[in-house]
Order: sequence, then structure tokens, then C-alpha cells
Amino acid sequence: MNLTLSWDLFILVFFAVVVAYSFIIGRNATLKVITASYVAILCADGLGNMFAKYLASSEPFLKLLKLFSIGNSDQATAFFKVLILIILIVFIAVRGLFNYDAMDDRPMTLRLAILLILGVLSAGLMMSTMLIFVAGQSLVSSVFMPSNILADIYHQSRLVRIMLDYSNMWFFLPGLSIVVISFFNKKSA
Repeated sequence: MNLTLSWDLFILVFFAVVVAYSFIIGRNATLKVITASYVAILCADGLGNMFAKYLASSEPFLKLLKLFSIGNSDQATAFFKVLILIILIVFIAVRGLFNYDAMDDRPMTLRLAILLILGVLSAGLMMSTMLIFVAGQSLVSSVFMPSNILADIYHQSRLVRIMLDYSNMWFFLPGLSIVVISFFNKKSA
């Protein structure tokens, strides 16, 4: 079997890892990761925009970044946003002051299907956000337009196009799933 590395393969592996991790940690912890992702996305976007405005364009800072193969302020901002996003998701998911404790006495197959859907939505939220940040965009903007940074990848990879073209869907569906699950589940005593 000849396996070629591509962005599609990277995205599929990312989804597989996040879904598998969702099965390991369970539904309540997956809901906590989704919530942590929303908070982290907003914080990373805001901090990244401040970073771009005040620090990323300074000449001494860019000289320092060249040591890490980061050539310009756009790359530095994208790297900073993704780094902050990952750090905050992990920190909030592990140390966050909120927990989900929904009881669920439905059949095992339905619970596994719900967990699979939550895992896919969680992975989609994180992946589309990282791609938007790498493209130099902000989630606050209304329409995604592929920039020069991701133009080649966007045209070569079907999954990258799906993640970016439907980024608004990937952003709202996990939150909607929390609302729906909250509506249909009882809180434990």
C-alpha cells in the first residue's frame, strides 16, 4: 500500500485522534472540551489580533523569530494564535472550573452515536479554527476568503475546502449540540 502524505490525510488523522480521544474521556468531558474550545478560540483570536497590532510587526521581534524560521508578521501571528489556542484548550479542559454531569439512560448504541457526533463536531471546530488562523483570518470576519498562505492547499485538498468553506457551520454546530443535549438530558442529583 502506497501512502502519500497530504492535507486530506492530516485532517482525517486529526479527526480520528480527536474522536478516539472523545471515546476515551466520555461525553461529559467531550462537552467540556467543546466549551473550552469556544473560550480558547475567542481568547486566541483576540490575543492574536493584539499581538499582530503591537508586537509582530516590530523589527527586533521579527529578527528573533527568524531564528525559529518564522519569516514575517503574518506567519508569527498565525503561529501565535494556533499556539495560544492549543494551550488554552488543554488548560481550560483540564483545569476549568465547570463540569458537565448529565445523566443518560438511553441505549448504549445511541450514547455511542451521540459521542461519535460530539467527537466529530469537536474535531471540526478545532481544525477549521486552526486553518482560519493559519490563513491569517479572524473568526470575527463574516466571510472567509482563502489568502495566499493557503491558496495552494485550498485548491489541492478537498477536506481543507470543506473545513474552510463551511467554517461557520463547524463553529455553530458544536454549540448547538450542547444546547440540544442540555434540553434532552436530566442533570444528575
